[in-house]
Amino acid sequence: MKPKVFFLPGKDKSELLGRLPLLLGRLIDKSFSTNAFCGIKVHVGEKGNTTFVPADFARVGVRFLKQKGARPFLFETNTLYYGQRGNTIDHLKLAAEHGFGSENVGAPLLIADGIRGESSLDVPVKGEIIKQANVGSLIPEIPVVLGFSHFKGHMLTGFGATIKNFSMGCAARGGKLQIHSLSKPWIDVERCTSCGECQKRCPADAIETKGKDFVIVRAKCTGCAGCIGVCPARAVRIKWNEASESASQKMAEYALAALSGKEAFYVNFLINITKECDCLGKKMEPIHEDVGILASRDPVAVDQACLDMVEEEIGSAHPEVDPAVQLVHGERIGLGKRDYELEEL
Repeated sequence: MKPKVFFLPGKDKSELLGRLPLLLGRLIDKSFSTNAFCGIKVHVGEKGNTTFVPADFARVGVRFLKQKGARPFLFETNTLYYGQRGNTIDHLKLAAEHGFGSENVGAPLLIADGIRGESSLDVPVKGEIIKQANVGSLIPEIPVVLGFSHFKGHMLTGFGATIKNFSMGCAARGGKLQIHSLSKPWIDVERCTSCGECQKRCPADAIETKGKDFVIVRAKCTGCAGCIGVCPARAVRIKWNEASESASQKMAEYALAALSGKEAFYVNFLINITKECDCLGKKMEPIHEDVGILASRDPVAVDQACLDMVEEEIGSAHPEVDPAVQLVHGERIGLGKRDYELEEL
């Protein structure tokens, strides 16, 4: 049986906000117990970015879940790269500036992987590449999830939406490194101030001194990336050198791990469709007019449906990348199905 994808067409934000409960009602046709914790996976946008999904939609989602009897909250993880979303304190401050504070959306935002992205658990994966996925420690504890994902282009994987939101967006720092890079971190001695914080915090005792310099011993390094989070000088570096195909496949496997055992619902926003992802801290112009909102209980189907609607623009934005890799691999490992039935509301 083909999974159902609900499509709410529209270009006007106010109209989409007003009709979002209708879409959610078709997607979530049940009521939760008053003890049901339900996490809405969001992306609050990097500082300087203006095209992330506005917090107003999260507020509507929170209200809807409360009416269904759930106890909703928002959740996110810290970034691998240095920036305002690289630690919980600054991340929450930026989130509030972008409208995701509890006073606006009606529910708290939890950062699922600790203060610096160091709080994680290894979750088994029945995939082809990864045996264990390093996810934020709170991720396995969330029984019900509602994904609010922005469909947009991505330089590494062609596009990012639900699969990216529940893979990269649920991975702890070590998991993000595993997806993004073929190599271990290294220390830029020109930037290093020899404070020793990385050495103190390394769980594998993989950081040694050579004279005044600190170096990472590759043979000992486990790739947890904790050193990146604690370095005040931003001297710990990584090589963003993972091939597109492999990274796309790893994302599908991480999504499979993060969603394991959960009741899950997925909403993709085909608005403000930009060439690159919301992690870029700058204003970007859309590459396609707004289309609307799509939703499904199948993460592969909803991403496939979105791609089908804007495939030409995504292909033109990143002609060197095959955007279907994450979908093909996701279907192969049992994450979802690419063939779907579209129902317009």
